[in-house]
Amino acid sequence: MAQLFRDLGWPETAESDEHHRTFQCTNGCVIGLFAASNYEPHFGPPADSFRAFTLCVNLESLADVEAVHETLKGVAGVELLEEPTEAFWGGGFSWRDPEGNIWDVAWAKGTSVDDRGGVTFP
Repeated sequence: MAQLFRDLGWPETAESDEHHRTFQCTNGCVIGLFAASNYEPHFGPPADSFRAFTLCVNLESLADVEAVHETLKGVAGVELLEEPTEAFWGGGFSWRDPEGNIWDVAWAKGTSVDDRGGVTFP
């Protein structure tokens, strides 16, 4: 999974080690990754299908959403589930990562992005 974020161009932080990886995203948030084996003793092995949640990256514009879609086309192990579409609320698309997690990439009308890249919803 860490390679996926490297392929997206998100810088890995110096705090990453063999058990835990962290990535600084462009919108000011940090994504932390732990191996599924870290949680299996408590929750059991991961399911092979939809896990009843999605993860979402919110961007500044529909053009940014479309650019991420193009980038993901070249990332090994990614399954694009749909094309980016514009909607009354903004627009986006869904994709599945190499571990089977479903992600959304979205833009919501009326959101703003501050100078450090933080997203604020209307």
